[in-house]
Amino acid sequence: MSNEDKSNNNASPDATNKWFQADAFMRIVNSVTVILLSGICCLIASLPLVIVALVVNDLNYWPLYLAAAAVSSPAVAALYAMFRDHPALSSHSSRVRIKLMTESGDGGASSAASVAAAGSMQRDGRSSSGRSSSASRDHRDNVATFPPDWIAMPYVRQDVAVAFFKPYFAAYAALCRRAWAQGCTFAIVAFALGYDILLLAQMPWCVYVVPALAVVLLFVFAAFSISMVLVVEYPKAKYLSVLKNSALLSVRRLYILLIAAVALVAYGYALFRWFVPVAVLGTGVLWYLVWGASRWQAQLMFSALAAESGDDRIIAMYQAAPATGLGSGLLKGTTEWRQ
Repeated sequence: MSNEDKSNNNASPDATNKWFQADAFMRIVNSVTVILLSGICCLIASLPLVIVALVVNDLNYWPLYLAAAAVSSPAVAALYAMFRDHPALSSHSSRVRIKLMTESGDGGASSAASVAAAGSMQRDGRSSSGRSSSASRDHRDNVATFPPDWIAMPYVRQDVAVAFFKPYFAAYAALCRRAWAQGCTFAIVAFALGYDILLLAQMPWCVYVVPALAVVLLFVFAAFSISMVLVVEYPKAKYLSVLKNSALLSVRRLYILLIAAVALVAYGYALFRWFVPVAVLGTGVLWYLVWGASRWQAQLMFSALAAESGDDRIIAMYQAAPATGLGSGLLKGTTEWRQ
């Protein structure tokens, strides 16, 4: 054994602990930096809403706020793409997903070549040439195209530490049209509910109806947030499929929605009192909390579609159970997400 090997084996526990402490400290610093950068990028991409908030600064013009929010909805989708794939914010499940994607992408060409060679050898046989070539062709397509094109590839390179601006605006450009479609739809629904609340508030029995409409308005926001999660995750999903399933998922796992509602109320209160510091320092934190709640609700969709695909790798990506007894037919239909 060389002297270098002996020195490595005899490394003191204190030195090892210090290395782990330094690594953990840098992870925390990177995470905080990325959260702050996410808030700044979101404010830049939400410039119409920021201008309305600074210039108007009056909730009596709430339809104008809704219009500006609809125009700014791609900022939220791009933010969710960063939260999904940025290495500084990766969780265990996201690391598993990224690992499966990258390993399959690296090994896909060689695996496909080997399958093609095996298929050409089998085609030499006369009796089973048609069946073997068809089977090898199906397997080759399955290997070479993983992950399938109906699941989004990572929006952020995995060899970066805190890089944010370039991948954020690249995701904004990729997601803007589909995010605008969803944002404008939910803004119209929110306008209709807000207008109804103002009308019914003049009635003597408004105390029974207005709180219920306010709760529905909260569910509309939750559905909008979930639709942004689905837009980010499934690049080929149909507009109506995203709309329908985001509405269905918004009423699932309601306890997590309460946490997001409390965070929204606290953020809104602080924003009107100290706009600049709260907007810069708190926007990224707020949307990270909302994204976590929405992704947790959307996990039901991820698991259902992964199990329906029948691919063990997709099932492992989303840590889903095999498709045995998925009772909710409303959350099925993988073909709607492959168009």
